[in-house]
Amino acid sequence: MLDDPSLWLFALAWFLGGFVNGLSGMGAAMVALPIVAGSMDPHTLVPATCVCVAIISASTAWVFWRHTRWQALKFLIIGALPGSLAGLAILLILPTSVLQLAAGIIMVLFVLWQFFHAITMPRGDTLLSGSIAGFFSGFINTSISFGNPPVAIYSLYAGWSQLETLGSMNVFTLIACLITCVAHASAGLYNMDVLWHVLFGGPATVLGMVVALPLETRISQTLFRRILLFIIAVAGGICIIRGLTSL
Repeated sequence: MLDDPSLWLFALAWFLGGFVNGLSGMGAAMVALPIVAGSMDPHTLVPATCVCVAIISASTAWVFWRHTRWQALKFLIIGALPGSLAGLAILLILPTSVLQLAAGIIMVLFVLWQFFHAITMPRGDTLLSGSIAGFFSGFINTSISFGNPPVAIYSLYAGWSQLETLGSMNVFTLIACLITCVAHASAGLYNMDVLWHVLFGGPATVLGMVVALPLETRISQTLFRRILLFIIAVAGGICIIRGLTSL
């Protein structure tokens, strides 16, 4: 297996994903998936990706654990539960392409609005705003597998610091991934091929995060905000492209 180039490509992809995640708190799968999607069986790619996201989220959350906004996390989870159910229900009504287009357009419009309007005072964490963000995160994650942007948008709205964002977002992502991994396991999706990819991708993504940490401490709050907005815009663009190509 060590001479299998797809395993080393998977490791490289997740090293880059871990690096981005270490800087911004999100985006690991968004970076890694386009690199390996064309060379992997989806039955291997999906469960291996879920485990690698859980690994990088757990690693980043551990580093920034003491900065986690637990009250906000509770609000997000309260909203995510019904949001996930709504996402499953809407899949029975609308095609995935329509959902991807709608989510992508909303993300891009949010980024444009942020760039062309003055930065407002942080609104803080509230049950209403947190549960709404959690609802859309659960909804989007279940329907099109892109659940982090709503939480990133909420972090900007509430005024989280970069350390709070790195801790809180990754704890939330870890919880969501563990639930998904259990569902994958119950469906019998894990096999030796998945395990080999995780053995390569898991350590690589943690290494990428470790490389990013010294840079993260030098990033100002303004630059961190711009990085988040850029990743949200890229995620929105990917959703729009996927939606258009699937119509």
